[in-house]
Amino acid sequence: MKHISKLIALAALAASLGGAQAAGTSLGTSDFAFTGLNVNTTVGGWSFVTFVDLAAGTTIYFTDTNVLQTTPSAGVFSATAETFWSWTASADVAAGTSVALLGTGVNGQYAAKSGAAGGTANGTVTNLNGGASNISSGGDILYAYQAASYATNYQPGSITFLGAISNRATPYATSDNPFAATGLSGIQVREFRGSADTRYTQFTAQITTTDTPYASLEELKAALAVEGNWTTSATATSAPIVADVLAVTAVPEPESYALMLAGLAAVGGIARRRQPQR
Repeated sequence: MKHISKLIALAALAASLGGAQAAGTSLGTSDFAFTGLNVNTTVGGWSFVTFVDLAAGTTIYFTDTNVLQTTPSAGVFSATAETFWSWTASADVAAGTSVALLGTGVNGQYAAKSGAAGGTANGTVTNLNGGASNISSGGDILYAYQAASYATNYQPGSITFLGAISNRATPYATSDNPFAATGLSGIQVREFRGSADTRYTQFTAQITTTDTPYASLEELKAALAVEGNWTTSATATSAPIVADVLAVTAVPEPESYALMLAGLAAVGGIARRRQPQR
């Protein structure tokens, strides 16, 4: 029994070490997509989904500050900073799970939830510079990005843009063109501005929590790119941004396989050493 206890302890140690190495997940430009936005300043919010598993501690930043076409030496964002927020996962989030940042009733403050039936708390949302929610129904852009830490401005090499959601009328101004700004090449840009001011858009599969999950992440990603799969409104609304599980992923990530194999190898090695010598 002592030998078995030692083996179990060793496997647990290997698992804990593996978890420590995966304190946060770095995302690429094809790993992220917005799934909704309501510009209501107190009860609105936005939602997103990632196509890779997120480890606890992963942080994604959001801002409605303009991004300059030609990045000056001062940095990526416009010198007139608007509001910056961060979302940090409090636990692992499976790929395909939509996360919603929901208005709390206080301008500029949001709470994070994910999952069906209204969602459960899954992270910490921080208003980083104390700004109000200035996401305008008359035209604005919300950006998502990752960086080592928060700053009011970044050099291009210190920030990874993930996506943008825009109700800005075209043509864009030189200071807010997400298709031309430095560092934004390859990101998903969701445009939803109609002929009038537009206040709300949501991936239609999320409007109720009784939807059938997508069979795969690729199917979900393809569906998000189809204009007809979105519901958009120019009317002011307090409709919540729904957080729901949109895809089923039963296949472990490569890191999970590696950790499992390492643990099995360690256990097997000790078992061989414990065999009686002949």
